[in-house]
Amino acid sequence: MGISLSELTVVFVVALVLFGPERLPELARALGKLTGQVRKTSDSLRREFYNSVYPPGQDLRGDITRGVEGLRSLRTEALEPLNLRKNIAKQGLATSSEDGVTSAATPSNKAHGGRSSTPGGS
Repeated sequence: MGISLSELTVVFVVALVLFGPERLPELARALGKLTGQVRKTSDSLRREFYNSVYPPGQDLRGDITRGVEGLRSLRTEALEPLNLRKNIAKQGLATSSEDGVTSAATPSNKAHGGRSSTPGGS
């Protein structure tokens, strides 16, 4: 999108013919000032746009992050009793399998139809 050397030469020659060698430095100075003002204005607009969009976006991002962290904390708190029960159940199964007892009916219970063999038992 830049100007090549040949295009710049053509513009210079046309300006020299139209305005003459006396007014050409004056026009170049005016064009330089105009370019500087356009840059300052565009920088100012860019800065204004950035300041109006970026900080509120960062605030919103922070609010969303805090909300997500709060939800994760609530989920952890809500699941804590279930995880505790699950761990207790796992420990109970591990302890009973170490003792040689399984959660299924033992052979003595199967012989009595699953009833307890103790007198007066339920």
